[in-house]
Amino acid sequence: MRDAMGMEIPSPLEVAATPKRPIGVFHPGTQHSWQTARALQDAADLGWYATSIFWMKDRFPYSFVPLLPNGLRRHIEAELRRFHHPGLDPRLVKTHNGSEWAMRIAARARLRSLAAWFHARSNSGFARPVGRLLAREPVRAVWGYDLSSLEVFRAAKDAGVKTILDRTIGHPATYNRVMEPVYADYPSFFLSPEWRIGQAVIDRADAEHALADLILVGSAYCAATLQDPANVPVDSTKVTVLPYCFDDMFFPPARPAPSHHHRPIRFLFTGLAGPRKGIHLLLNVFARIPKSAATLTILGELQIPSETFARFADRVEHHATVARPDVARFMSEADCLIFPSYFEGAGLVLYEALAMGLGIIQSRNAAVVLPDDSPLLMNALGEEDLMRCVMTVIENPLVLQQQRAAAVMSVPYYTYGAYRARVAEIASRV
Repeated sequence: MRDAMGMEIPSPLEVAATPKRPIGVFHPGTQHSWQTARALQDAADLGWYATSIFWMKDRFPYSFVPLLPNGLRRHIEAELRRFHHPGLDPRLVKTHNGSEWAMRIAARARLRSLAAWFHARSNSGFARPVGRLLAREPVRAVWGYDLSSLEVFRAAKDAGVKTILDRTIGHPATYNRVMEPVYADYPSFFLSPEWRIGQAVIDRADAEHALADLILVGSAYCAATLQDPANVPVDSTKVTVLPYCFDDMFFPPARPAPSHHHRPIRFLFTGLAGPRKGIHLLLNVFARIPKSAATLTILGELQIPSETFARFADRVEHHATVARPDVARFMSEADCLIFPSYFEGAGLVLYEALAMGLGIIQSRNAAVVLPDDSPLLMNALGEEDLMRCVMTVIENPLVLQQQRAAAVMSVPYYTYGAYRARVAEIASRV
């Protein structure tokens, strides 16, 4: 059969027999893109996973690492371990984009302005090699992440390819409004008075929302920021909450129930340690608590002025960069995770803590994994309510065992297997 232009029209049987093209996933960094790519790979629906850095020992330039002097080699391998996932087929991993390397080197050197410039360049520059990949290895949909998808989505639309935006954090304009009073009360914890997200970034986010056929978010809180009436409207029919998971390869859901007769109670914070994550609340609260009652370990890059942190340095243990397997080790040695965040997309660390059997203190501005009546769920973002939660644990450690027993029922919902099934359902829609 032919159409009016004389072109051959495939029959319904021929259409049904045509192999369905897979999905391409791209992210210049990591976040939870490893789990997304792995889930599609396990469903035989991953065309390729494009990223900037992925450690594969036999590929250039990583193949030169064993030739380095021992001290330098160990240091570089420790850093590269943060960019490897054993569950991903290396044949499906495509690496591009030198700007991401430059951004991370600048960040390690604490050249924050230069790192921010390279970060913006990385997000936009990543589109060119991904666009070439899209033309060379066609897919039926591209699955990208906030602020790094705009140019790829434009190319995908031109090619008739569906677009899936994984929005990993709330709307940037809402962030500015949420953090305004925090800056007013705690200016010494901000790196600069120029902390607000610029209009160009907000416009980029809005453009990505407009181009996306489907917008995925990790929590109801994140979804609510997209419906904030003060922002450019987002079509609510495009928004789906897709809860993330903990990575079972790094955080196996098995841990003997520890005894809490010991003192001090061991608290843990992990993530970017800045005002958005509530680090000012955490440090001020622990400055008021005796070391004999509680310890605090912070894993992650400090995003506060060094002179501000110096006031608290003798009260906490800090580790700036930690590979994912090592985060699991720190969790296995802790009693309770603290997550007093002001603004999230979900909070992967919450699922990891559940899997590892930690107690959890958290805010509501994230994926809430605690029961609504939990004494460890913050009712308000402030020092006094965080102090209430911390003292509840110190004065009654049994609450952690009770929380762990309750968490047993919710952990299966956040396993990789459950996430894989949710991703497969999303993929079936496109």
